[in-house]
This record gives sequence, structure tokens and C-alpha cells, in this order.
Amino acid sequence: MNDLDVNDSPGYSALVAEHFEQPGNVGMLTGHYEIMLCGAAGQREHGTEVIFHAGIDNALIVAMTFQVFGCPHTIAACSILAERLTGRPVESLNEVRFNELAASLDLPIEKMGRLLIIEDALRKCRVAWDNRRLG
Repeated sequence: MNDLDVNDSPGYSALVAEHFEQPGNVGMLTGHYEIMLCGAAGQREHGTEVIFHAGIDNALIVAMTFQVFGCPHTIAACSILAERLTGRPVESLNEVRFNELAASLDLPIEKMGRLLIIEDALRKCRVAWDNRRLG
């Protein structure tokens, strides 16, 4: 899928390599859901753009996909989060432990800003949920 071979590049953990080479839940969300949420953050021109799509039924995230332009760490983080959040209550969007995610990815300090972009995209999904539910 990707031209970069992270297995030959220093600085990438096995978990990053796994999710970069074969990311799960990547692409547009398809199907029919009570509510479809979208949250986007970052700018491609600045090196990182993340978009999450969530299909919600009965206040559960029954499907979550993502689209991303970014480094292998960013792609891996989005893949992991989309997998972990699928099947969970919408409130789980607020419960992501980004410090634990960074540690599991062996994320270099200079890449920590990427997690802030991912966090912003998830927060926008949650705000979209709150707006629909309360509006």
C-alpha cells in the first residue's frame, strides 16, 4: 500500500510498521447508521491531515474509519484508534489516553504534535455528536 518500507527505516516500532503497512479501517465510511459523524484536523500543506468518520447506532460507535495524510506514526495511531473505538460508546472519544498511545508506538518527542492533531479530529467528532444530540 505504501512506498516506504518502515522495516528498513530506523525509529519505527513493530507496532508502527504493522499498522503502517496494513492499516485497518482506512477510507470513507459506508453503510447506514442512525448518525454519521466526521471530525477533521490539520492541514495537508503543513504535513498532517486527519479525518475520522464514525457510524453511530444507539450511542455506540458501530463503525469508524479514517483518512490521513501524514507520517507512518500518524497513520499507525489513526489505525489503532479506529480499531479500538469501534464497538465502544460515543463517550469513549473523550477517554483516549494519548500518552499511553505514544508510549505503545515508541513515538519520538518531535512527533508528539501529530497526536494533538489526531486528538483535535476526535474532539470534533465528539462535538458533532453533542451538537446532534443536544440540538
